[in-house]
Amino acid sequence: MDTPDEAPHDVMQVCRNGHVITELLHTYPERGLSHCDRCGAETLQRCPTCGGALPGASLVAGLVPVGHSRPPQCCSVCGAAFPWAERPAAAALEPGAVLDGCLRRLPRVVRQLRTRHGSRPPFRVEDVHDLEDVLRAVLPLFFDQVRPESRTPSYAANTRTDFLIVSETPSAMTAVSAKYVMAGLGECDLARQWDEDVGYYGRLSRCRLVVGLVYDPQGRLHDPRGLEATWSRRPGPVELRCVISS
Repeated sequence: MDTPDEAPHDVMQVCRNGHVITELLHTYPERGLSHCDRCGAETLQRCPTCGGALPGASLVAGLVPVGHSRPPQCCSVCGAAFPWAERPAAAALEPGAVLDGCLRRLPRVVRQLRTRHGSRPPFRVEDVHDLEDVLRAVLPLFFDQVRPESRTPSYAANTRTDFLIVSETPSAMTAVSAKYVMAGLGECDLARQWDEDVGYYGRLSRCRLVVGLVYDPQGRLHDPRGLEATWSRRPGPVELRCVISS
């Protein structure tokens, strides 16, 4: 098989963003550019991996091609993808899996916020509403559609804010609910709260998953991994998954 250098082709020059500069670099070297005149990106005429020339216009006696063809996505010699190649879309991760990693790292965010510029007071998470503020800021980093859900459950003296994550599947939503463990809030209390939360979201026909964050900065809960397994369940149409972070 002929390589691009041996085949009856000229050489193509392309910028790293995929803009074709010329297909006739050998025939008309003055058309070559070091940087793209459209986006400013660096140009190349050889495969960065193996050095094979990018095949340009077919050389036909007496004919000069008009216009530019699309640049190849991969090198015909070594198979490496070029910088402008379209990458296959990554498979969308299930919201519960994304939330598990995000919520387990949330205490790191909280610790970083304690140190601020100059004499500004540190941001401290001292109750569930502070925790909700952190979630409000962090969740949009991972999800495109995050909606606050304000409600006043029977176990709370004031309004709580949960967060609804709307997925691409129109019939499914994921709710994120936060708990802050402090003196007087025990394991049995939390279990009753989860029952009420799951019941509330069970009445929302589009909600299929409740992910519960239990923030325990003082380490008051014994055997957190065991409690996660105990509380995480599917009692009905809505699944509950708990993440205990400290």
